[in-house]
Amino acid sequence: MKRRTFLGAVAASALAGCARPQPKAVPAGPPRRGGRLRVGMVGAGKSESFNPSGAASAMINMAMTCAVFDSLVDIGPNLEIRPALATRWTPDKDARTWTFTLRQGVTWHDGRPLTAKDVLYTLRWMADPENQLSVSVANVDLDRVRAAGPHTIVVPLKSPDLLFPQTISSCWVVQDGATDFGEPVGTGPFVFASLDQGQQSVCRRNPAYWEPGKPYVDELVIQSIDDNTARVNALLGGQIDVLAQMPYTQARAHAGNGIRLLDSPSVAAQAFYMAVDRKPFDDVRVRQAMRLLVDRRQLVDVALFGFGTVANDLFGKGLEFYADTIPQRTRDVRRARELLAQAGYADGLTVTLETAAAAPGMVEAATLFAQQAKDGGVTINVSQVDATSYFDPTLQYLRRPFAQTFWAGFANLGSFYQYAALPDGYGNETHWTEARTGEQIAAATAASREAQAAAAWQAVQQEQWDTGGYIWWANVNNLDATSNRVAGITPSRYLSLGLPSGLANAYFTA
Repeated sequence: MKRRTFLGAVAASALAGCARPQPKAVPAGPPRRGGRLRVGMVGAGKSESFNPSGAASAMINMAMTCAVFDSLVDIGPNLEIRPALATRWTPDKDARTWTFTLRQGVTWHDGRPLTAKDVLYTLRWMADPENQLSVSVANVDLDRVRAAGPHTIVVPLKSPDLLFPQTISSCWVVQDGATDFGEPVGTGPFVFASLDQGQQSVCRRNPAYWEPGKPYVDELVIQSIDDNTARVNALLGGQIDVLAQMPYTQARAHAGNGIRLLDSPSVAAQAFYMAVDRKPFDDVRVRQAMRLLVDRRQLVDVALFGFGTVANDLFGKGLEFYADTIPQRTRDVRRARELLAQAGYADGLTVTLETAAAAPGMVEAATLFAQQAKDGGVTINVSQVDATSYFDPTLQYLRRPFAQTFWAGFANLGSFYQYAALPDGYGNETHWTEARTGEQIAAATAASREAQAAAAWQAVQQEQWDTGGYIWWANVNNLDATSNRVAGITPSRYLSLGLPSGLANAYFTA
């Protein structure tokens, strides 16, 4: 994806125009049926897949997964837990064993009924070490999981977990025995029709979907459009109906111009990250210095055009047990220079920062951070790489010593830190291997009382704030756009496009 960096005059206009444009009201009325909904998204090239295991690797994969599959529980627009394939979930008194009651009358796309056997198989399928969802069931005692009838699952845990329903929200249920997702069979609102990787996927309405009346459209087409300008022009020109991850600069220019913005504060966040086992970042003083060179407010105002808030080197602002009491880190160039001198870089430091236009504002933020770092004697050479493969774990993702990241779609802190701060975590970008961290996360997850959990999560976050490898600079709004002909998608704090249910809710108004 080609992205232009807007500094100088654009920076001035961003700072001057902090008030967000107000999109025109869209007359929704009752949902209308029919039509072909075309969604433009940043592509993921050859890694595009309907396999739920890879949903977290790219937003386009998440959208395709949510179209075809259902999870046990959903996360709503305000991070609330909602029934999906499970209508009820009940813990024992210690939150060590959870019982899930399945929705009756649900059928797979091939006509088979959904039963507890499918969920049992899914939990074991997820537990495969090669499955990117394995962290979600790491605390499940799989040897003791059992069906207590055709529509009841009893899930014992290895240790108590008050937030297990949120953790298991990424449990997209697959059919008993499923191994090949080239032609996936799910229970979701849409039925798979085709996938041309790097081009588009096509799904058709599931007429037997368990949620009455949904989905409203007859066909869902998700198109891979990597260039931001091309994606916006496709929406303005009527070639697509919905645009995921609206570029912030274009949002200001085109708001109300035949489109409407879906803008919501979210738990999504952007960061620079440093691999703690690679020079020069294996020295904690260098990591601390780099954090002190960041002007977070300027990055939010310029790179995000104000569509976000300043972050504090921690992920999860707004989630339960987020450490609000840790003081906000601010820019301190003098102290940064002192730390770099102590680490042996009194004469300067040169590093390469890899970036990609994988999320709005990433390239702009990298370029601006390089300018900020010069004040501390640090030269950052920005290297922009292909966005479609940037988060591909079979390529350079998780191998970069200094890069950028974008995280979204977590309903609790446990899920994030298990992915990002454990040695075998599928998103361990900073190569964090401290044994104490695993012990702290385990204690936080296992706490049976809220006060205990809060104290344990405070310790996890304090360690990361003090010595970790992330520079979380912004809590980012979810910002999408639709044609004025489209309604039904609710802006969400959880995921772009109001996922998981957003596309099933979409309909044409005219």
